[in-house]
Formats: sequence, structure tokens, C-alpha cells
Amino acid sequence: MTFSELGICPEILEAIDVLGFESPSPIQEQAIPPALAGRDVVGLSHTGSGKTLAFSIPALEGIDPGLASVQVLCLVPTRELAVQICREVEKLALFLDGVSAVAIYGGASFGPQLAALHRGVQFVIGTPGRVIDLMEQGELRTEQVNTLILDEADEMLDMGFQEDIERVVAQLPASRRTLFFSATMSAPIHALIEELATEPQTIEIERPVMTVPTCEQVVYDVIFSSRIEVLSRLIEMGRMRRGLVFANTKRVVDDVVDGMLARGYAVDRLHGDMPQTLRERVMDSFRRGNLHVLVATDIAARGLDIDDVDTVVNFELPRDPEDYVHRIGRTARAGRKGRAVTFIGRRDFSLLARIERFVGTRLTREKVMTAEQVETARREALVDEILDKAAAAHELPEELRDLEVEPDKLLCAMFHLLVDKGHRELQPIPEDRPARVAAAPKSTDSPREQAPRLQESVRLFLNGGKLLHIRPKDIAGLLYNEGGAPKGSVGDIRIFAKHSLIEVSPEVAPMLCERLATCRICGYEVNLREDRGYVESPELPGEHRRRGYRENESTDYRPRRPREKRSGYREERYAGRREREEHPFSRFERRRRYR
Repeated sequence: MTFSELGICPEILEAIDVLGFESPSPIQEQAIPPALAGRDVVGLSHTGSGKTLAFSIPALEGIDPGLASVQVLCLVPTRELAVQICREVEKLALFLDGVSAVAIYGGASFGPQLAALHRGVQFVIGTPGRVIDLMEQGELRTEQVNTLILDEADEMLDMGFQEDIERVVAQLPASRRTLFFSATMSAPIHALIEELATEPQTIEIERPVMTVPTCEQVVYDVIFSSRIEVLSRLIEMGRMRRGLVFANTKRVVDDVVDGMLARGYAVDRLHGDMPQTLRERVMDSFRRGNLHVLVATDIAARGLDIDDVDTVVNFELPRDPEDYVHRIGRTARAGRKGRAVTFIGRRDFSLLARIERFVGTRLTREKVMTAEQVETARREALVDEILDKAAAAHELPEELRDLEVEPDKLLCAMFHLLVDKGHRELQPIPEDRPARVAAAPKSTDSPREQAPRLQESVRLFLNGGKLLHIRPKDIAGLLYNEGGAPKGSVGDIRIFAKHSLIEVSPEVAPMLCERLATCRICGYEVNLREDRGYVESPELPGEHRRRGYRENESTDYRPRRPREKRSGYREERYAGRREREEHPFSRFERRRRYR
């Protein structure tokens, strides 16, 4: 089907042809005809499916160019989405004489927005707060509004805009058309539809999976303090040429940006504390390619149309699985390939399992690239660039014509100069240390519960122990029955208060970690992974290493100093009391008198 078969007017069809759209998307194909017929429409479709054209085209068709007043009102949750929709509407109205649009939102000056309203704009896209302000001031008149559009309605309700939406709708004419678009259908959204729409036609675009097949999704198990270095290594290896990095809080966004700037990368931030003019400047810079990486909170996850983003990095896992889908939806758009990288810590395994169940696919686990791998990738990328330059015809510079140096030596010297020029010293991280592989230690359990010793073994870590009443036979049953471990592949099992260490054969360790990454034992949900080994820091005394202490991802280990028994402790403790008794006009008394 083509756009001309949908009954669109020639002026808008000409603009669509200029924009380069060849055929309508499923949501556009099903939503535009009933909306053109004047019916209320409820469109349920994911981000990036073409919803903007689905409601903008029917809304523009219903505008009277000779009437210089607001005829279409579109409510959106964020300022960025308002600006983006306004740009798309202006492109579609390129050949509609006398039709104009304006975006109104908080955090910006009233002047330009008021000037546009006074000129007689017909299409208004705004956030609920600023729309209410202008309506109460009498600057935004809604008597001629014939179309109400609610885009990303689920996010507006999540942000607490329901009361504001009801206040806006109360000022609109009853004889209007309502176009309602959302990514999900929850109970509050269903109630809002019942309140606003009249016999709407519901259009739901189903998809077999929640994520795009062309988006490769990988996971790195990395502690929080190492994540900026791992992010730098992704850039160094050429795996992220233009990336979006998402964090949960503004503070983490600032920390990531400061760390990346210190390493010399072109990076900037985007979060709610920034003024609107600065946010627009950052977005324009990122779209033009002046920024290598943009670090943002979830404010940039929905509704923003950013082309050519090859990598999305979840610096922190979002609490809501749906936010994960919206985040990685910024890459692999319009049939392009993309990559979604997620950093997880020890406490994120259950949340990751929930996300995997939501998207219906298992994310690929990868090991953090080592410093040697990064250096090798750098050199290979440099060789590829040299070969690309050599493919084009270039004349030898005059400065090199009279040099009496063998070509091989000259080429070797230039290669090493380029390598040293782009070299950034990598910082060591705990993930660089290989997992400890050793013979099975002595078991603390009775001999009859001990498993056979293995010649070579890999140690696995289970975050459950004696406090959960876990026994060795429970762990063995889990590995053999649910994990599918071959007979005799499980060795010694050591159970501590809060964790357990299991020795298994090296060939079955990856399979067990994959199948039992999140599992249940004795009625509790636990995680199984390869043990990182003991801390090898020289500051730790040997007795702490022998006790099996491992790194914590949030705090550094500091051995407790033993309490020193001092003979004069009690005398020193009551020295102040004796001084007050012996010297009534001492510093204690003066402080009390003149307080």
C-alpha cells in the first residue's frame, strides 16, 4: 500500500514524497483512514513505529488555513518530544499555505511562544504545565480546537499529568476528534480513554518480540567502579562510534561525563536539571555528530528521533523492563543494525532475568575486553585506515621525496608514531584478572557428603548459604537435575553463611552459569556465576584472603584494626570530669556561662 491510497490530500502527499517516505508503516496504514473519517482513534504501538505521521497527517487535513486560531492541540510528556513533533509537522505542512505549528513548553521564555500564538498558529504541541499556564492567562484560546492528540500517554500518566490533562480537556469543545497514542494499555490509560474518547477505533500493532531483531544485545558482568573504564574500552575498540549511555540518576550521569571528559572523549550530558536552551544545544550538537557519546537519564529514552546511533549502553539497569525496551529502541532504527550493551553487577541478576522474560529473548553474556585485546583492536583499526587511504591515488609529499630512507623503515616509523599518538593508557580493573582455577579445597562438611575430588576444576559462586538452610545435597541436586551437569562433574561444595563455593569441571562451568544464572533453591531465588577468586591486593593480610573474602562492588575493603587494650583508658575517659571538679572556672565553665 502507498500513501496515495489512504486518501491524503495532494499537498501533504507532495511533502511526504520530499521527505522520502515510500510506504506507510502498519500503524499509519491502519490509523490514518479512520482518523480522516472523523473517528476517535486509540493507537497502541511501540516507540519508533511512525506514530507521529499517523496522527499529524489527519490533524493537518482537518485544519482550515483561512482560520488564524488554534485548531489542533497535541499534549506530550517532554519538551524534547514537543520540539521533535513540531519539526515533523512543519515538514508535512511545507506545501500547505497559511498553516503553521509551534511547540510550547516550560523551562523556556514565554516571548517566542506568545509571539507565535499572536500571529495565529493552528497546530500547537505542548507539555501540560505550560499549556495550562497559557490557557489561564488567556493567551491560548481553544474555542476552535477540533482535534486533541495525546502522544506517549502512558508516560504522561507515569509522570503525574493526569489531573493536568483533565484540566486541559475541560476547556476544549465537546465536538472534537481525539487521537490517543500510547505504547501500553494499563488500567489508568483505559479509564482515561473511556473519559476522553467516544466509541474509539482501537488499533494495536503486535510484534513477536519486544526488541528489534537487528539489535545485538550483550551483557557485561562488571563492578560499578570499573564501568567508565569498560565504556572507554568499547570506544577504543571501535565498537561504539556514536553512542547513547543511559543512567538512572542525574548524579551518575554527571560522574560518567566527568570521567569520560578526563579521558579526552567528546561527550556531553542530558538530564532534567539542565535549562531547555542548553538541552536543545546538546541535542543539536549530537545530531550533527560533534559529540561522540551522549549520557542521559530516561528523559531521552522516549520519543526522541536520533539517527545513526550504533550503540546504546545501559550503564545501570532500569527498574522497569519497559524502560529497557525504550532505551535500546534508540538504535537499530529503520532497518539499520545496532548494538545494546548492558552493565550488570552482583545484585542485578534477578532484575536482568525479569527483563529477559519481558523481551522474550536471552541476552548474550560476554567477558570484558582485556587491555591486550583493546591494543590489538587499535592496531588493526589503524591498519584498516591506512589501507583505505592507500586505495586512493595520492602524490608523494615534497617533504618525503628527498629522504634517503628505505620505504619499509619509513612505513614502520610512521605506523609507530600513529600508534603512540592515539595511545591512551588503560587503567587496570578487577575484571582483567582471570577467574581462579585451582584444586578443590578441604570441605567443611562430613566425609559422607563430600563429592569426589576433581583433577582440574572451576569454582562457581552461589549467593545463598547456611542462612537459607541450604545443604550440599540441595546444591548437588540443583546442578545435576536442573543444570544438566554430567555425573562426576561436580566436586567439593563449601557452604558459608551467605554464599557457597562449588567446584565443577571446566567444560561444564559455562553451561551451568548460563542455565542457572537465576534459579530457585530451598524456595529462594539465587544466582549462580563463575567465582572471581580471592582479592589479590597487597594491603590485605593473609588471614583475610584465606577466609575467602571477595570484592564488594560498592565499597572497598578495609581490614578492621584490633582494639588495643590500654591500661589508662578509664583514667583518660574521665579526665574531663576531674578537670571540671578541680577547676570550676576552667574552659568548660566559661563555655557554659557565655553560651
